[in-house]
Amino acid sequence: ALTSKTLPLSKVEDFADTRLAQKISQLPGVGLVSISGGQKPAVRIQANPAALAAKGLTLGDVRTAVAQSNVNQAKGSFDGLRQAYAIGANDQLLSSDDYRPLIVAYKNGAPVTLAEIATVSDDVENARLAAWMGTGQPTEKASPSIAVDQTVQVPAVILNIQRQPGANIIAVVDRVKDLLPQLRNSLPAAVELNVLTDRTVTIRASVEDVEFELMLTIALVVMVIFLFLRTLAATVIPSVAVPLSLVGTFGVMYLLGYSLNNLT
Repeated sequence: ALTSKTLPLSKVEDFADTRLAQKISQLPGVGLVSISGGQKPAVRIQANPAALAAKGLTLGDVRTAVAQSNVNQAKGSFDGLRQAYAIGANDQLLSSDDYRPLIVAYKNGAPVTLAEIATVSDDVENARLAAWMGTGQPTEKASPSIAVDQTVQVPAVILNIQRQPGANIIAVVDRVKDLLPQLRNSLPAAVELNVLTDRTVTIRASVEDVEFELMLTIALVVMVIFLFLRTLAATVIPSVAVPLSLVGTFGVMYLLGYSLNNLT
């Protein structure tokens, strides 16, 4: 989750899209990195119908003027005897300040700018999408005896990372965690980066539980044999045979493509 107390979320999402998502996507085992929060930056133009009617313009005129003045493509070329050059000047408009002086049409010999007939502002593409991050910090208490379990909900931009089919999820998460310090250094100081969910917490616990049960099984087998036979020599044989049999089983599992999990 990316949050900021000073920067708008549209700027934060721009950082997430250009700096974080691309680097994370390059990690081995990462299949998809999607961004949630709907804060992709955009410029919103709200036309004034009364001002349009007074100038003798329509919404189609505004749309045509904006589209023609905001095209990122080659503008022409120079042809010579030996070489040809394409003019690739980028006149794409990126902020509301660039749109306001845009000339929509000429009326009575005078230019009509977009600021005269519309309200132009920096906004997001879809204002009806958002994401929040809960910090888990209590905000208030109803009384000294009754504590209200409320958490601070902070608007955020969420990056969802999914692994490729067949990839080891623990290895993928470890690679992402190793990359986190570099990602934090690439962000401005005003942007905070936090891990919300780690699906490997329960998986790591399950693997550790399986390993503990295997060790406990070996110990119990050796202990039971020693209690019944009461002979050190007879106890040494299973204490060596059981671990070796497990190691051999793991070798066969590795060759067949199985891993140490709750099923196999």
